[in-house]
Amino acid sequence: MIKRFIVGMGIAASMFIAGVTYFYFNKGEAIATEAAPAKKPAAEEETEAKAVIKASFRQKTPKNEMPAYSSMSEDELVQEVHNMTHQKVEASEKWGVSEITKDKVDALYMAIQNKNFGDPGLQHMLLRILKPWEKGDFSNAVKAHNEVWSYQHGNIGKAQRLLTPAEEAAYIKKNFK
Repeated sequence: MIKRFIVGMGIAASMFIAGVTYFYFNKGEAIATEAAPAKKPAAEEETEAKAVIKASFRQKTPKNEMPAYSSMSEDELVQEVHNMTHQKVEASEKWGVSEITKDKVDALYMAIQNKNFGDPGLQHMLLRILKPWEKGDFSNAVKAHNEVWSYQHGNIGKAQRLLTPAEEAAYIKKNFK
C-alpha cells in the first residue's frame, strides 16, 4: 500500500512538473513574441536607409566643419577623396572617414579644378571621379576607391563592392551621427 502511494505521488509529481514546464514554456514564447518588435519589410528598410543617405548628402556642412580644400596639398586632396569613398564601398580595411555632403563635393571639385597639379593626370582622375558625385551619382565609388588606393600604393583594403543602402546608412550613423 505504501509502495502504491509512493508510486502514485511520483506520477502525480511528474505530471505536475510536466504541466508547469509546459505552461512556463508556452507562456514564455507568448511573452517573447509579444515583446519582440515587428520586423520591417525589406522594402521599407531600404526606403528608410536611402532616406538617411539622401539626408546626409543634402545636409549643409557647417562652415567650421568645411575642410580648407583650397589650401590642401595634392596628397591631402587625394586622401580626402579616398576617405569619402569609404562611405560607399565594402573593403576589408578602411583607414580614414569623411562624410560625403553636396557642399563638400562641390568645394572639393572646385579646389581640385583650380589647383595647379604637378601631375595633370592626377588632377584629371580626381575630377573624373568627383563629376558624377556632384549630381549624387556614386556608382563609380568602387572603381574610384581602387583607383585612388592604387595611386597611393595600397596593398590592403581593396574595395570589393558598393555597400547596400542599409550598410551605408549604418556606416553614416556610426561615423557621423
